[in-house]
Amino acid sequence: ALKQTASQLARVNAIWGISQLARQDKKYAAILVPVLKDNDPEIRAQAAKWLGDVRYKEAGPQLLPLLKDTAARARFFAAEALGRIAYEPAVQPIISFLQDNDDKDTYLRHAGCLALARIGKPAPVVALASSPSRALRIAAVVALRRMRDPGVAKFLNDPDEFVVTEAARAINDDLSIEPALPALAGLLNTTRFTNEALLRRVINANLRVGTDTALQSLIRYAVNEGGPAAMRAEAIDVLSVWAKPSVLDRVDGRLRGEVKRDAAPVVNHAGNALTGLLKNKELPVRLSAAKAVSKLHIQQAAPALLAVLKTDREPAMRVAALQALVNLKDPSVEQAIRLALSDKEKDVRVAGLDLLEQLNISKDVMVSLLTDVINTKPMEEKQAAILTLGKLPVANTGKTFDELLNKMEAGKLGADVYLELGEAIDSTHSQPLIARYKSISSKLSSNDLVAAYASCLQGGDPDRGRHVFFGNQNSQCMRCHSYNDRGGNAGPRLNGVASRISREQILQALISPSARLAPGFGMVILELKDGKKLSGVLQEETKAGLKIKEGDEVRTIPNDEIKNKEYAPSSMPDMKAILSKKEIRDVVSFLATQKENS
Repeated sequence: ALKQTASQLARVNAIWGISQLARQDKKYAAILVPVLKDNDPEIRAQAAKWLGDVRYKEAGPQLLPLLKDTAARARFFAAEALGRIAYEPAVQPIISFLQDNDDKDTYLRHAGCLALARIGKPAPVVALASSPSRALRIAAVVALRRMRDPGVAKFLNDPDEFVVTEAARAINDDLSIEPALPALAGLLNTTRFTNEALLRRVINANLRVGTDTALQSLIRYAVNEGGPAAMRAEAIDVLSVWAKPSVLDRVDGRLRGEVKRDAAPVVNHAGNALTGLLKNKELPVRLSAAKAVSKLHIQQAAPALLAVLKTDREPAMRVAALQALVNLKDPSVEQAIRLALSDKEKDVRVAGLDLLEQLNISKDVMVSLLTDVINTKPMEEKQAAILTLGKLPVANTGKTFDELLNKMEAGKLGADVYLELGEAIDSTHSQPLIARYKSISSKLSSNDLVAAYASCLQGGDPDRGRHVFFGNQNSQCMRCHSYNDRGGNAGPRLNGVASRISREQILQALISPSARLAPGFGMVILELKDGKKLSGVLQEETKAGLKIKEGDEVRTIPNDEIKNKEYAPSSMPDMKAILSKKEIRDVVSFLATQKENS
């Protein structure tokens, strides 16, 4: 079958069969060696492939010429075979093969790199660091990475940014090449390249090396105004965890194991630098510096943090400074909280409320501050203040809760804080307060489902609602509803939904989906005053009447002719059983922002 030339497929199958025999006795592989010179390029390729697969070492000299074969497949399988049989004399021919390819065919580059790695002779591959061929230097890095040879560090000095970055990946990633980590770490303040893939690995190498030199290098980089802000922030973040890094690699997440170091050197050497960086012009740097002084408990930074809280233009930075001061337990923290509660930005005020319970001040003073917020501030701050109130002793908060319940009973408390009030009262574990809240809530609902969920109409967070809508595994909203070009079509498209229905109708659709059907997505049965009965797909519902589709016919039925209408049960699941009231409130708030059809 192999000798005949009429059927290529038969010859290929013959090669496969001979190869199966060669697995049992390698003498059969010798039959394939002459086939490497066959006139058919596919037959040459198949012979090379299977000689390598059965590890027939004696074929090495005959495989070498195929590295210059006119057929790319033959060259590919020859290179692979030479690697599989680990034929050492093939090293230089494979290097020439890679140079000839000049990085044009990635399959051929892969075959050459793999062959060099399998042969396992690093010295001639490391020597390619001085080659003028970029293609050879890239191939060398890939091969040395597979060999896990520290010689790859020579390529960290390459003039080409891509080659240097690939060398950094070889050293840091996967199982990594630990002997080369110091060389990678040494690039931090010397390399002219600024891409994130490289710099993250260089910074990480300094953390993994963990020497005093590496520590100083990170500090110098953090204060260097010439570096990218995001990478300087990463260096600061690394300093903050110097004493106890994560067991997972900061770049690729691989388990590296536990490391514990003395925190004193980083506090002593980096304290002044981190304090100074609180005033840096770059926000990411300032934020990371605030988190670092907090984690490292650098007490000397407290005055600078208070100054930041007073003067920094960015709300996020003022919040970070406040959190750091609270964590440091500095005497100025009470002043800081009061500054935060009077800040012009809502986010800062809310952060102050959240941190208030951690202060070592009179509980009555806390209650007074919180009560003032509840009585005078916007909704989100009221919600945060009520929740914080629930964490304080009921002996101090009981009177305030009674006043809030009185307002709720009289209809003078906004429904947007009902859920927070219930949650805060639950936190007090006061049975009289809990019983009274339930009684008032029951009266307000009046057996009306929408009234029972009135607390879900206002007060939600649209961003949290967006996360529920797009990502909640229980509700799976996107399975049936589309938004922009994402989602299903079993339910109506939700772009612009707030322009079509009210906030109350959005809530009703979530908690009682069969109460009202979306046009085009459900059946309606009508009983007319003249005794007739009609059923069809609801197309449109207006104040004047209903438009329904019966078969192919669309009819409009005036309201004054309709005696009774009954909607078929909606296929949409009832969200009461799937989402919490807070989640429903957040989804309502998100959908209520969708005003335009886009």
